[in-house]
Amino acid sequence: TRIDYKLIKSNVEMALLDLKEIKWHKKSPQLYVDEAVDGLYLLMLSQHAPSSEKLFSVIARMKAVPQLFLTARKNIKKPPEVYLDLASESLESAMRFYQQAAGQLMAEFPDRADEILKVSTAAREAMNDFSTWLMQIESGDDKSFAIGRKNFDSKLAGEYFLDFDSDSLLKIGKNLLATVQEEYARQKEYVETNHQNGKDSVYVPANFCRQDILDYYQWETDQSKVFLSENEIVTVPDDIAPLTVMETPAFLRSMVAGIAYHPAGPFDENQHGYFYVRPIPTDLDAGQLAARYRYVHRRGFKGSVVHEGYPGHHLQMQIAGRTESAVRKWQDNMMMVEGWALYCEEMMYHAGLYGDEDPAMWLAILGGVRYRAARIVADVKLHTGQFTFTECFDWMTKTLDAKSESDKDYHRRMIRKYTLTPTRWMSYLMGKREIESLIAAAEEKQGEEFNRRDFLDYMLTQGSIPPALLWESLGLN
Repeated sequence: TRIDYKLIKSNVEMALLDLKEIKWHKKSPQLYVDEAVDGLYLLMLSQHAPSSEKLFSVIARMKAVPQLFLTARKNIKKPPEVYLDLASESLESAMRFYQQAAGQLMAEFPDRADEILKVSTAAREAMNDFSTWLMQIESGDDKSFAIGRKNFDSKLAGEYFLDFDSDSLLKIGKNLLATVQEEYARQKEYVETNHQNGKDSVYVPANFCRQDILDYYQWETDQSKVFLSENEIVTVPDDIAPLTVMETPAFLRSMVAGIAYHPAGPFDENQHGYFYVRPIPTDLDAGQLAARYRYVHRRGFKGSVVHEGYPGHHLQMQIAGRTESAVRKWQDNMMMVEGWALYCEEMMYHAGLYGDEDPAMWLAILGGVRYRAARIVADVKLHTGQFTFTECFDWMTKTLDAKSESDKDYHRRMIRKYTLTPTRWMSYLMGKREIESLIAAAEEKQGEEFNRRDFLDYMLTQGSIPPALLWESLGLN
């Protein structure tokens, strides 16, 4: 179709932009670390074949690691300091992961244990050598991570099909931030004045433990799925693949600061999804357990499930993956993926997931929009050379009132990711706005015949494509 052609052309042009203009392979050590980690992790997680069949590929990928990092040494020139820090931390996690993976495989295949130990050790030694090399090389200047205005504008037009440039995007981001800051401040004052009841007073069972917390996460995930069907918000296919909640694997913790959704591959026969949550300490004291129990009692995980699970990422990607178009099946445009998940947060609030009114939850939702608006500004200014890492950190923490060390550390980790993935961070709120515009246009066109659930159901079947292309796909031009 016409849209599929546009998507293929976009995919090729953006790949060439990355290769010839931005040249990630010359500036990002993380590119090689991710290749080593994902190449093994995704294979081990996949259920496309039994472990005995996958072992051949696992060993082959481990064997390829030393050459991968030799290639990295030849390619990388003056990487940004922030990339060096991130890669060094990620390499430590990667080495732990390879050690853990090797141990698991050796226990499962004792007759191949010597070979597995040999190739995994060589891979870890190559990672360690690469880490040492990174500490010795010269870094770029404090804005060398910026891809530049021209490349940023090319991504806006070529990847997202937007008809405005980075200057306009920055103005939009600033205006959105100013508006939501005012609304957030009013709601915060209202909540603090009228809805401050201190800690929930609840009885904490003596045998409450960390496994109960994980079990609650899974239960809440399943409840959100039921709520969607009972309230006819969006259709959940009867045969949708399961979504399992699990603690973030150790090797990913340097990159995943909070929660995250890990989908199956678009062409995998088994579409089982995984919902990563922050690791729960094994030595929680009585006070910490009581705090966690209060969280469970008030069902505090609902908002996270909405974004990552139902009706957010898991449902959206499951339905997108059912398209008959192979071209659309592999798309994962962030304005659709993240824009939809952010849209769902407000949609589910208004649908009554939290009751008739929950001022504290509405404050949290506004806080999420405020955060995403700030990220539009950060995204543009970092990659058009208007922010150094430190300037962005100072601005973000001040703008979002981040005072605790844990909040500051979170923003520090996230800004590292912003420097590595330009335009991704503007996509959340800009995608939400585009989806809202599509819904409004459809409602205006169809009048009394408009049915929101039917519209959303059809929109989701179009795949994870740029929302700007949906105007044509949905006949709303």
